[in-house]
Amino acid sequence: MKKTITKLAVALSILTTATLQAQTIETFDTYSLSPNSYYQNNTSADFGNGGTTFQYGWNSIWNGWESGTAYTNMNDTVNGTYANLYGCIPGNAFSGNNYATTQSGALVTFTNNTTAVSGFYMTNTTYAWKTIKRGNMFSRRFGDTTGTGSGVSIAQGHYPDWFKILVKGYRGGNMLTDSVEYYLADYRAAGTVNDYVIKNWQFVNCISLGQVDSIRFEMKSSDNSFGFMNTPAFFSMDNFVTVSTVGLDELTNLSKLSLFPNPASQNVFLNYEAKHESEVSIHIFDVTGKEIQNIQTQVLTGNNNLKLNTEALESGIYFIEIANEHYSKKIKFIKL
Repeated sequence: MKKTITKLAVALSILTTATLQAQTIETFDTYSLSPNSYYQNNTSADFGNGGTTFQYGWNSIWNGWESGTAYTNMNDTVNGTYANLYGCIPGNAFSGNNYATTQSGALVTFTNNTTAVSGFYMTNTTYAWKTIKRGNMFSRRFGDTTGTGSGVSIAQGHYPDWFKILVKGYRGGNMLTDSVEYYLADYRAAGTVNDYVIKNWQFVNCISLGQVDSIRFEMKSSDNSFGFMNTPAFFSMDNFVTVSTVGLDELTNLSKLSLFPNPASQNVFLNYEAKHESEVSIHIFDVTGKEIQNIQTQVLTGNNNLKLNTEALESGIYFIEIANEHYSKKIKFIKL
């Protein structure tokens, strides 16, 4: 069964990273909660620790949670209705006692302007999972084989449904080109053998966003009517990891970094200029952050051209990182 699908923008982009410093993990366990309860604040007070703030909104008219993120320890895996907004389908936190449930559109901001989001663990809420599996009066059951709901073709034998989250990064008020995409449910493959709805905690790697001062979560589904999403727009998360970075704007000694061809089928060429001779390491990572190759090489003064054989790599998205003891730069490339 497919566990995760993380899709990044396919256009070439150069991402700058650096030696990671001061990792912070938000486990949501520093907040006091009674058993089987959740955060409520009728003044719409945001919350956070260590320079990370989770936006929270309360609607005083209908007296309920309206937007953002709320920490919780609800363990209800049975009630799949609107009355159970906060519970996650695993029934417990990834670690500790508390976790958080988040609505589509939620914003997370960072005080430190050199913050990068390493990632977080995520799963479906009970409400969303039950709706996807069973349907209700507003939403269809994913993979249904009857009807013509939302005008979706069922030529594959069932609706090719999907439910996903987009993590979008912002810096200086501008949305970054790249985003991280993760499917919480995917029925798009022909037949049913590969259909899945996430029911456990999965890590979502966001380091490719680079330096951000805020991120926003956006949820999308194949089940929509009249411009509105029918699938409940909620997910749960835990162990939200941020890192403070240094030197993001400059890699000492190296400049004019480029990669071609991109996409590539066999070899790629890494080009850069150096002010003086030094030793650097070249790393190749997949989209999960797993290191595939590690090469040590000598940089010469002036123009440098390094040939990398990528023929053995499977098709997909990778990152090539060039680094010295202080800084690094990373380039995304596509293997055909």
